[in-house]
Amino acid sequence: MNVVDDVKQKLDIVDVLSQYVKLQKSGRNFKANCPFHSEKTASFFVFPEKQSWHCFGACGTGGDIFTFIMKKEGLDFGQALRLLAEKANVTLSYKSEKSNKEEQDRLDRLYKINEVAAEYFHYLLLHSGEAEKARNYTEKRGLSAKVIDDFQLGYAPNKWDELGSHLAKAGYRDEDMLAVGLVATRDSGGHYDRFRNRLIFPLRDIKSRVIGFGARALDDSVPKYLNSPETMIFNKSNVVYAIDRAQAAIRQKDAAVITEGYMDTIAAHQFGYENTVACMGTALTEKQISILRRFSKNIIMALDADTAGDEATRRSIITTNEQIPRDYWMPWLEPKTYDELVKYEVQVVEIKGGKDPDEIIRKSPEQWGKLLKESQPIIDFTLKKELGTINQNSPGDKSAFVSKFLPILAHIDDPVRRAHYVQKLAALLKMDQRIMHEDLFNLLNQEKKGKTSRGNKVIRSYAGQVESSKPIEEYCLALLLQFPDLRPTGMKLSTEYFEHEDNKDILFKWQENADVDSIVASLDPAIHDYFDHLLALGKQLPPSLGQSKRERDYALNDSINRLQERHVRNLEINKKLILIEEKEKGDSEGELAKLKELGIDESPQLKDIFKKRGRFFSRTKGV
Repeated sequence: MNVVDDVKQKLDIVDVLSQYVKLQKSGRNFKANCPFHSEKTASFFVFPEKQSWHCFGACGTGGDIFTFIMKKEGLDFGQALRLLAEKANVTLSYKSEKSNKEEQDRLDRLYKINEVAAEYFHYLLLHSGEAEKARNYTEKRGLSAKVIDDFQLGYAPNKWDELGSHLAKAGYRDEDMLAVGLVATRDSGGHYDRFRNRLIFPLRDIKSRVIGFGARALDDSVPKYLNSPETMIFNKSNVVYAIDRAQAAIRQKDAAVITEGYMDTIAAHQFGYENTVACMGTALTEKQISILRRFSKNIIMALDADTAGDEATRRSIITTNEQIPRDYWMPWLEPKTYDELVKYEVQVVEIKGGKDPDEIIRKSPEQWGKLLKESQPIIDFTLKKELGTINQNSPGDKSAFVSKFLPILAHIDDPVRRAHYVQKLAALLKMDQRIMHEDLFNLLNQEKKGKTSRGNKVIRSYAGQVESSKPIEEYCLALLLQFPDLRPTGMKLSTEYFEHEDNKDILFKWQENADVDSIVASLDPAIHDYFDHLLALGKQLPPSLGQSKRERDYALNDSINRLQERHVRNLEINKKLILIEEKEKGDSEGELAKLKELGIDESPQLKDIFKKRGRFFSRTKGV
């Protein structure tokens, strides 16, 4: 969360705007005469659930608390940020060029000390007499000399200060060793090596920098596997093991195979399945998925067959849809429903007989390839697994099972695909398909109308229909900052399509002067870190964009159309909320007529956007 989001989270728009304008409650929302122009009929509405406001009168503008304060107080974004940060008791941190350099030097030093430690562990595994047990273990697991070298496996000696002494002689300070978790502090004072008598697995990020270590015990020590602690450069939930070695193969094969452990992944690479990675835990995280989706939309989950692995698979499947950002910052990776997830072919390898991928691969690499080809879509796998947990002769179990799965099926947009799974679910439970169709119809109808409580409609569902546009805004800015040849199109982009004032400010400064140094100089120092984040996103864009002007144009125009669509949809949903509330209050036709005069009625703008998007898509893709 950046400082702008922090301020918005701590301030309520109603409280802030009430200090400038007299708000009148109107259902879930508030209304008032617009403070920016003279009027007799209230056209200024505040929407607490969305923390936004809009004038449907002469102004025709809206935004968030930052937009309001800037317009009302005549401030620029930086000044409004400081004013609201003070109200929210949020401290703005300003990093000088010197402090930024010092921080980068510090990070470089931490990466370097990890690299030195990895080299030392690797040398010991290959040459130390003490490491005989570790070498025997790797031989027993069938690891080749090449794969040991490729993954830089190592050995941590069974001593309390061997590594610490080595690093100290190399010129590294205790505070750096502590900062990366290579040593720990004794209660009695001093330090000791964290990893002892263990096989070492260096953990690298996408840039091949050593960010931490995994370590397997070579005796009865617990835990069996020990990882580096959380540090400035290591967060377990953000790590995809072997991504540095697997990324090219993932792109080439257009699929990422996810295993649970280091040995599974190493075995896969040794036998030619180089598009394999490990998830560093029992469930996929949002960050891990976002890393993988840079290279392919196709994911194959291949976790162990034991009870823990089976449960991990189920948990991952159930949460994967939640963990994939609903507005992933690359527009072509924007799964919104369970159906979209299925379209991206998230598959599951079913492993039977208590084996794990490592065992299968070593015994028969060909069999492993066959299993990958036979992987199942996640819905099929989940249905099959969960069905084995119920008593099919129990009406109660059947009812609970249907209640659990119908909401999943309800989120499938494709009616043919949805009907397929309804038919399959009915067949598995030996139920009349018509009953299930009726239940699903009722569920869909209920969701469409909104749940009822004592006869009153819950309007909350409308407020959530349009999600935040920030990821697409970031993507759009990343394109503009990365590719100067997109400037002519970017100059036509209206800031009103951006919901977030920090992004609006950056776009405005870019349109004034595209030079990065000039933009940084004109931005408020409090959002320099966020601007650096946008520059980093630009460098992570797919290589194909850098190679094709046509693809760049399509990517930018597509994101602009999406932003315009969201802008209009937000406006339409705000109108819908107002109309519904006025009707439910039983207001006179005269009051509704006044709203219609303000333009609070259905609009044909969305159709125009869709037509424009279709025409541009046809031109760029040669359809």
